[in-house]
Amino acid sequence: MPSPDNFNYSLWARNNYHGVCGLIAESALYGMYTALLIYAVRQLNAFSEDNPKPRVIPLLSLLLMFALSTTLWALDITDFIGGLDEILLKTYSTTTQQYSNYMIEINPRVIVKTTIFSIEYLIGDSMVVWRACALWGYSKKIMLLLILLLSSAAVLVFFFVGCLGFHNWEYILGEPEVCLNSYRGTFFLSVTINLLATSLIATKAWLHHRFLRSVSVKKSNSVLKIMILLVESGFIYFIIWATKSVSILININHNAGTPGGQFAVSLLNPMGNQVVGLYPTLLVVIVNAQCSAIDADSENHDIWGTSAITRRTKSSHTTEEGQRAAYPSISDSTTKL
Repeated sequence: MPSPDNFNYSLWARNNYHGVCGLIAESALYGMYTALLIYAVRQLNAFSEDNPKPRVIPLLSLLLMFALSTTLWALDITDFIGGLDEILLKTYSTTTQQYSNYMIEINPRVIVKTTIFSIEYLIGDSMVVWRACALWGYSKKIMLLLILLLSSAAVLVFFFVGCLGFHNWEYILGEPEVCLNSYRGTFFLSVTINLLATSLIATKAWLHHRFLRSVSVKKSNSVLKIMILLVESGFIYFIIWATKSVSILININHNAGTPGGQFAVSLLNPMGNQVVGLYPTLLVVIVNAQCSAIDADSENHDIWGTSAITRRTKSSHTTEEGQRAAYPSISDSTTKL
C-alpha cells in the first residue's frame, strides 16, 4: 500500500464504526418495515372486500415509499462497502488521494439519496395531512393551511435540487449556503406539518372524549382508542423526526463536532430512511386494524355516529331523540367523512 501521507486512519476507522452501527440499525428497521408493509397490504386488501370503494391511492403510496426506502438502504450498503474497498484494497495512489477520489465518486449518489429521501418524506407528510384533514371533515381552513405548508416544502425540495445543479452539483465537499438553507427549510416545514397534524388529531380525540362524557358513556369506544394510538405514534414520530432534523439544522458532519454528536448523526440519518416510510405505514395499520369508523375512504357517515357511539349510548338508556339532540351541540368537532 502506498504511503498514507497525512491520511487520518483513526478518524476514518471511527467513521466506519459509526457507519456499521448505522447500517445495523437501518437494517433492523428495514426488516420491521417489510413485515409491517406486508401486514398493511393484506389489511388493505381484506378491508376492500367489505367496501366497494377502491383503496388504490393508499396502497400505491405505501408501495412507492417502500421502494424508495429499499433503494436508500441498498445505496447505503453500496457506499459503505465501496469506501472500504477504495481504502483497503485499491493501491493505485496514496490513501489521501484515493479517499478524495472516492468522495468525488459518491457525490452524485449522495445527491440522489438526498433527493429520494426528500420525495419519500413529502409522500409520508401527505398521508399524515390526509388523515388529519379526514378527521376534521376536510375543513377548508385546515386543508388550506396544511396543503400550503406541504406545497412550500415541495417547492423547497425542487429549489434545493436546482440549486445544486446551478452550482455544479457540489454537495459532499461543501454545498453552497443557499442550497443548505433551502434543505433546512424543508426539514423545518416537515417537522411543523407533523406537529400540527398530530395536534389536530389529538384535539379531535379530546373533543370525542368530551362528547362521550356528555352522553354518560363511561366505557371508551374503539374510535377513541384508535385516535389515541394515532396521537401517541404521531408524537413518537415527531420526536424522532425533530431529533434527526437537528443534524441538518446545525450541519453536523463526520469531520466536525463531538464524537457523540457524530455517532448520533450516523445513527439517525440511515434510520430516518426507514422511519420516514414506516410511520405512514403504521398509521394505515392502526386505522384499518379495527375497521375504524374514522377511515375517510371507506366510511360515509359521522365518525362519532352509528358505528360505535350509538350502540353504547343506547345501552346506557339514552333515547334516539336524545342522541340526535346531542350531536348538534358538538357540531364544531364532528364531521362527515
